[in-house]
Amino acid sequence: MRMTKTVAALVLAAGLAGTGAAQAQSWGSIGKDALSSATSSATSGAKSAGMNMVGSMLPSLSSASTSNVAGILGYCVQNNVLQSSTSTASSVLNNLTQKPGVTSSSAYSAGQQGLLQTGDNQMFSLANLKGQLKTKLCNTVLSKAQSLL
Repeated sequence: MRMTKTVAALVLAAGLAGTGAAQAQSWGSIGKDALSSATSSATSGAKSAGMNMVGSMLPSLSSASTSNVAGILGYCVQNNVLQSSTSTASSVLNNLTQKPGVTSSSAYSAGQQGLLQTGDNQMFSLANLKGQLKTKLCNTVLSKAQSLL
């Protein structure tokens, strides 16, 4: 009995699927437009997911000290890696380095060399990043630096 219900359900589902395909064919351009729209949506969704995945591959700034953030920002400015205007980043950097003890720290020196503190005495080298990844991290550093002012 259970097997009969399962077979009947499969036959019914197959029949409905065939009907939908036939209707899509008879609707002409409506079906094509829907397919085109679905394909476009899937492609943009995949690109968005890819950028989200890229962002999740970057190290967190949560363990970076103010001195290290200032040093990294200096590295980003010096190497022209930021998307935003260099004058904004330079202004933020200038204000951040005016804070007591920031430039005298070894974390600041490490940051200027492109080394980001990631916690547990670990460092991440920005030299390992290329293109958009480095730009994204530097833009995140700029945002973090602005929040520290």
